[in-house]
Amino acid sequence: MPLLLVAHDQSPDGALALEDAVWQLAESHLALPGSLLVESAVSARYLVEHLKGAMRRAGLDGALLVAPVTSANWDGLSAEAGEWLRTRLA
Repeated sequence: MPLLLVAHDQSPDGALALEDAVWQLAESHLALPGSLLVESAVSARYLVEHLKGAMRRAGLDGALLVAPVTSANWDGLSAEAGEWLRTRLA
């Protein structure tokens, strides 16, 4: 299943609204400060439109960036988060 990076500039409440919207489309996701990694079959374009709609309904505004992830390097993530990524990028 494809992995998408969602970068945003939301407050904690806005980040929760985005995470709730992601659950409508995603098999799984990983929340990080200012971003989400989303495992979903939808396209980046579809996901950004879906998230914009969720933000609009919640009375929020702000920047969104959705990009496919095919490889990654990381540091400072928990062992669980690293394993989640490793599994999905394998």
